[in-house]
Amino acid sequence: MRRSILSIAAVVMLLGQLSAQSQERLLSFTLRGGYTTTSKVFYSPDSPSPDLRGQYNGIDNLYGLGFELRWAIPGSSVALTLAAEYLSKSDEKTQLVGFLNPPRALPVKEGLRLIPIELGALIFVPLGSDRVRLTMGGGLGAYIGTRYLTIAGVEAAQQNKPVSYGIHVETSFDYRITPKLFARVDMRFRDPEFTTESRFSQQATQYGGVLILLPRDPFRARINVNGMNFGVGFGFELF
Repeated sequence: MRRSILSIAAVVMLLGQLSAQSQERLLSFTLRGGYTTTSKVFYSPDSPSPDLRGQYNGIDNLYGLGFELRWAIPGSSVALTLAAEYLSKSDEKTQLVGFLNPPRALPVKEGLRLIPIELGALIFVPLGSDRVRLTMGGGLGAYIGTRYLTIAGVEAAQQNKPVSYGIHVETSFDYRITPKLFARVDMRFRDPEFTTESRFSQQATQYGGVLILLPRDPFRARINVNGMNFGVGFGFELF
């Protein structure tokens, strides 16, 4: 609901600013470091039990690197954007593995990778200064996801290549350092969700002197990267 309201507000502001003058040059490039607060891995997305479907492992604090190309439409305060980012995070800990019979506490390394590719439209909000700029807007995105999982040293390789589609909303604040160079901080709301299918590379392993039998069949997990994304970077106005 929060994301829908922000999307509607961005569209209304966009329509209201179409006749205003652009505040920047036609084309700019920004390199940014990104940080996403939270994500969730749901282990039993196909279970008939709501309780099992709702069980998840949180993977927080995803860091990454990305860029944004921004093209300002001449004669207006509207800019079109193309952005891409690479985010990843992995955790390693000992935890109870429920799909084993019987369940056992084993070392688990789990992580994910997300590559957002987003097209958007932004408006420049007048601030009465040539040195600082505020933009708001949003658009559409494609999100390519990968899950990493290793249990007791045995890797579960991902069998599919899921792509999720959705909307995003963003706001950014620029501070002009020189006539062409600027620093930027931004915040994005996105909610990509994708389902992975994985399979262990072998059916058994030894751990602590005990034979561990692993599932033979592929298994699925649902991943939701629902945290806010914050970015800091530097940009250069090309022309």
